[in-house]
Amino acid sequence: MRGEKIGESAFKGGTYRLGHMAAVLGYAYHRGPWWELNVWNPSLDPRVPQRDHEPQGRTTMHFTNLTSMWLREGAKYWLSAGLTTERYSWSTIKSRLDALKWLQRYIDTTADQGPCLTTDPHRLRGFIRGFCDLLLAHRIESGARAGKPLATNPRRQIMTAIEQFYQFMYDHRDEAATELGISAWATLRPEHCVLFRPEDKPRLANVKADGMVLEDDVMAQIAEGSGLLAQPVNEGGLGDLQAFHIMMLLLRTGRRANEVLMMDFDPLEPILRTRTDSDPDSAGFVARMRYQQTKIESNLAPTIPVDEEIVTIIRAQQKHAREMMAHFGNPDVTPKYLFLRTTRNRLGDKPYPLPTMHLRFSRLTSLLNIRDSVGRQVAVSKTHRFRHTAATNLINAGVPLHVVMRYFGHISPDMTLHYAVTSAQTMEEEFLRYKKVTRDGRTASIDSSDLYDLIQLDKRADRILPNGWCTLPPKQLCDKGNACLSCSKFVTDSTHAPQLRTQLTDTETLIEHRQAVFTAKYGAPMDETNIWLHGRQIEVDSLNRILLSINDVSATDKAVRGPGTTI
Repeated sequence: MRGEKIGESAFKGGTYRLGHMAAVLGYAYHRGPWWELNVWNPSLDPRVPQRDHEPQGRTTMHFTNLTSMWLREGAKYWLSAGLTTERYSWSTIKSRLDALKWLQRYIDTTADQGPCLTTDPHRLRGFIRGFCDLLLAHRIESGARAGKPLATNPRRQIMTAIEQFYQFMYDHRDEAATELGISAWATLRPEHCVLFRPEDKPRLANVKADGMVLEDDVMAQIAEGSGLLAQPVNEGGLGDLQAFHIMMLLLRTGRRANEVLMMDFDPLEPILRTRTDSDPDSAGFVARMRYQQTKIESNLAPTIPVDEEIVTIIRAQQKHAREMMAHFGNPDVTPKYLFLRTTRNRLGDKPYPLPTMHLRFSRLTSLLNIRDSVGRQVAVSKTHRFRHTAATNLINAGVPLHVVMRYFGHISPDMTLHYAVTSAQTMEEEFLRYKKVTRDGRTASIDSSDLYDLIQLDKRADRILPNGWCTLPPKQLCDKGNACLSCSKFVTDSTHAPQLRTQLTDTETLIEHRQAVFTAKYGAPMDETNIWLHGRQIEVDSLNRILLSINDVSATDKAVRGPGTTI
């Protein structure tokens, strides 16, 4: 209406649309390489390299915050090369760009002296120390850690990214100077490849956060209350059926959030059976679910076996997705993804946004107000807890580690064990599966659980022997050399049977050889009073007692000590 004052929200909306139209024209009329632009927007510029399924594919990268021209152009040169060669994914680009913003912040507080950082080579070390002090002194301004310093891992990651940037620019200094038109890049020196000394970087802390594994009762409450996600708004729910299906899959499968959100529309594959239908181990699984692996590069197919309940959830979501496509005006189009964004998605090629999922689950947290056994509220939006819980449950149920690795798509045992928190009871039960015997084959007299606590296999590596364990108290020192088989502190079990048999054979062979040598030299074999032969006979007797004892596994599966005594 003429003469009426425009509202603030309308003004902001108009500004956004004008900016969007200007950006569309800017990309269309740009004639140089795509990476020369200060804003990388894959939605408007199809030349930007991306994977087929990119979790942050709609994110825009802004280089305008790098106000030093040499840094901005160098960053674009470096990151574009990483994208083109697939060294970096689009998700990785953001973390690298954020790290360079920290360098820009420090440059703004000092004199900008170009790519070499200082004109005087002798002042480079002081510049780097000042930057490290900046990171150490910074305090987080918002969020749960407001007022606290940057954690060690973020500080280390910032330093590592800046170092990678300078290593690349040093290796390509001549090309960069020519292509960017910034001759100062050609003056980089070898010391720019190692800006940070080992003492500058904090140690990488791979400490598991508390409460990552949820209790069974908590998981049950989340599953029971998740129906509020699909319940209509006028009935007190959140009215989001997709969020409900997502929650069900996350709880049941232990997948990462993006692995579910970006699943193909039809992610089910037939299960290839090698067992008969009557085999009880083959019951339950009816198909394989193909998830979207976007975090780890692996040669393993990203599929897991699923049961009828998972298949039912997926079929229900497929039906809902088709209804959404009909609502969008494209009933004949098969969407790309199973879970769909609800706006500006007529072709069904945009997945359900991760921020929307977190918003729904945060609201569910408030509605359910679930508490654990110590009274702490459980944040349902922290979905990675479901993954930790699933891994822990599988490990504690006795599923072999390599099977758990395959299920979670991990490429190393360390990755799986980072998620799984093996219960103390499980570790002790595994330890006590084997009878422990002493040197004379008797079951060790010490209680098995006490023996487990004493040895602490994962912490007392100095008590692990090639053929058993030493139960000598930690503060005492051994004065017997390698005479373990004659020591009352020696303990072993059937897991060491191969080593014990080899040791027995070697000892008997050694006795025969020494007897032959002794006879040839002195004209008669060693008698039983010979001190060396007496010691070896004790070892042979001890080994025979131990092997006899551990082969006779008792129902109690107890441990055996030293010369064959039951613990």
